[in-house]
Amino acid sequence: MNDRTRQNTSISSAVLLACAFLIAALTIIQAGRLQTSRAYAGDAVTGMDGYTLLTASSGFGKDTRPYEFCYVIDNHDEMLFIFEIPQANDKRVVLKSGTSLPGLFAKARGALKP
Repeated sequence: MNDRTRQNTSISSAVLLACAFLIAALTIIQAGRLQTSRAYAGDAVTGMDGYTLLTASSGFGKDTRPYEFCYVIDNHDEMLFIFEIPQANDKRVVLKSGTSLPGLFAKARGALKP
């Protein structure tokens, strides 16, 4: 190899190495811009004094502010109440349904309960 070929090879290697570093840097920058999964109240369960609360998305509303349901189990009276929270930033809570837990489980098993 003559000097000119060596010089062209070293320049090509340097350009290739610089491109590799540039692509790696851009990949790291873009990975840092990825949205992290947002924590909503879904999957939050709280139990206290005989009451258990669970919130979950209702599937309605915007992706950024989904409507939610709040499930309340009253362990003393064995009741399940379902409340709707129409908007996350609204202070309104709407009772959607309420049912007896023993009756609900009996119905799910196919048994008739008076």
